[in-house]
Amino acid sequence: MRVKRAKPSNIARRCAKLRAGDTLVLEEGLYRHPLVLNGVRGTANHPIIIRAEEGAVFTSGMSLEKYGRIANLTAMRRQAAGYYPSVGQTADEAALAFIHCQHIVLRGLSFLRCWPTAVYLDECQHVTLDRLSFREGTIAIGANGLTTRDITVSNCDWKQDVSADNDMWNRIPWRLIHGSKKNTNGIAVDPKGDYRAWDGDFFRAWDVAGNIIIRNNRICDAFNGIHFFNRADRLAPGIDAIGLEFNNGRRASANVLIEGNSFTRIRDNVIEPEDYAWNWVIRHNTFADCYRPFSFELQRAGWFYVYGNYGWVNNPPSMLPEPGERTKCSHFKLGGDQENEGGIHVFFNSWYYRKGKGIFPKGALGKLRHHNNAIGFGDPANARMFGKTGKLHNVSTTTASAAEFSDNLETHFTREWSEEDYGIIFDGDIVEDLDFPQALRDRGFALGDRSRGCSPEFAHPEAARPDLSISEGSPAHGSSIAMTIILPDGVWFEIPEGLNVGAFQKSGAYEAIDDNFGFLPDATGVPITQQVREEQDDEEEDAGQKPSLLLF
Repeated sequence: MRVKRAKPSNIARRCAKLRAGDTLVLEEGLYRHPLVLNGVRGTANHPIIIRAEEGAVFTSGMSLEKYGRIANLTAMRRQAAGYYPSVGQTADEAALAFIHCQHIVLRGLSFLRCWPTAVYLDECQHVTLDRLSFREGTIAIGANGLTTRDITVSNCDWKQDVSADNDMWNRIPWRLIHGSKKNTNGIAVDPKGDYRAWDGDFFRAWDVAGNIIIRNNRICDAFNGIHFFNRADRLAPGIDAIGLEFNNGRRASANVLIEGNSFTRIRDNVIEPEDYAWNWVIRHNTFADCYRPFSFELQRAGWFYVYGNYGWVNNPPSMLPEPGERTKCSHFKLGGDQENEGGIHVFFNSWYYRKGKGIFPKGALGKLRHHNNAIGFGDPANARMFGKTGKLHNVSTTTASAAEFSDNLETHFTREWSEEDYGIIFDGDIVEDLDFPQALRDRGFALGDRSRGCSPEFAHPEAARPDLSISEGSPAHGSSIAMTIILPDGVWFEIPEGLNVGAFQKSGAYEAIDDNFGFLPDATGVPITQQVREEQDDEEEDAGQKPSLLLF
């Protein structure tokens, strides 16, 4: 195990000779040339560590204006060829790329204006990215390949738009970054005026196997947060997805933990699994003035656990209205017909909307289990839990009957909640919407008996630094209902009643909940981690419980 030192003039030669257990220290300097490490491998006990001294910076040297012209032309050419006008397909053009590498630790590296990508992982396993700093760029971290797994991203920070006045949030229309002719009334890419260079993510993955941990990172003034593409899990005709075991027929986007991160002014989607995804735990994150925290447009998916999160919108994007503006924030973006294979559990979250389109503006989400969430609105009379349902509190029950309310997933959330339809349950929530719950029930939304329409009485929701805590006098204090949570391997656990509704809990309350979640082994049975959760007791085994998950 050796400690080596490198500088910009010799880093490629130093990296070519790295062996298991080596540490490479990057000296102060500007690392301007792209660096590719191919087949560099440490071991579980002796990883290869690459760390940086202060002043060691990877950079392309290109400004936003210079790369912006390249990105706009790339998007324009893709548009002419019939593709979506974006630059994501160029993500492998990275400042630092790893191909077929294993057991690598990157620590303390800085990336400035690395267009389009700072760090790129291709068919890699057991890579830790810790305390990395990213400024500007299209994609901070890209990961690709069906064998890419066991990736940890922790304690990193990314600020994509470094303008003093937060131009991406307040001045640049959404369509100039990500618009297409289809979603902006036929407006084409402008090779001089668009901002396609910003059409990226903090973490973007293509068809990765999974076992991804994204923890304690700070992402602000960026277009997207965490974005997984999965093109590998489309079923052959005649295969019934509902009958598959968790590990049968799934090759990508399984086992993802997103926790303890802060997201501020994310202009599009914060967390977006595309099409196919399983066993995602999204907990203890903060979403501050984000356009859309969750984009769940899923085809085959299940076993999502979204809990212990705080989110608010007090300062929505402020640019003037124009085609493709996308300024009315909402919490969940959903697709159409999403049956899903496992439950989508959303519980113990606190949301506050001073203004915006609300929580579930439209669409459907199969097997949604929505329990014990605290939701406040700055304007309760115009709050919208389920989209354009009308101002029902001002009209009679007869006028607001379900029969007069047409089913249209383009304007409101589905009312088909039965097990024969989408299998949706809402209960135990406190929502500051004057129509919640009774007027919405009258329109066909089968809200549970323990649903309550009142303010959760957050401490300071509209402050410069919002505080969504509650006091003992809040109706949310100690009033949660009991829940049963079913895990992907069939194991279940109970959360008793009597906790707070919303994310704010007494110290230690989450420990017993957090410990139940983990990653399942892959289809071959190979362990993902070496730390195995304790066996369930004999009573649970007698009840037919399966072996438990492996801890994160």
